[in-house]
Amino acid sequence: MTLSLLFLAGALFLLPAQLHAEGENAPGLYRVDLEGVGSCYDADLSLMLPAYVFAYLDAGALEVSFPRPPAGISVRERVQLLGILAVDFPAQASRYLVRAVIGRSVLLAFDGVERSATGALLAYVYLPADGTCVNLKLVRDGYARVAPVEIPFQFRSEFEMYEQQARLNHSGIWEQQLPRQ
Repeated sequence: MTLSLLFLAGALFLLPAQLHAEGENAPGLYRVDLEGVGSCYDADLSLMLPAYVFAYLDAGALEVSFPRPPAGISVRERVQLLGILAVDFPAQASRYLVRAVIGRSVLLAFDGVERSATGALLAYVYLPADGTCVNLKLVRDGYARVAPVEIPFQFRSEFEMYEQQARLNHSGIWEQQLPRQ
């Protein structure tokens, strides 16, 4: 091969990584922020990236595999649930995640930032059978707190509304112990 062909081949190989690094929409990833999706319930399941969850790691992190990963995504990846606070992740949330997603196929949707500082994919995890957004369900049922405001994500107002309802209903981590009589 000539030097110019080698350069072109190298440039094409690096292009997906460069796009990802610059925050552009990686090919094959459904980004709710770019699609203008206003609610978790309005996300298009047919456009999401299918994955298989084979392990729960810690604090809202899953190990997944992809049957056909798009450019910039490995066959196996760590996925961190987007929009929820991973610090002080309660045991109820861990139990729910294990029951709901381990050993099952899920669908992933992405937002403005595709990876965390540690390299984990940041995603909304959906159950294909009924369209449940697992991230939102954890907040709605009071099993997780919404991520701090420094972490931007498309569905923040919706997550905050459901967290407030969980607090008012004393659900999950917001349950208050009543005084014994």
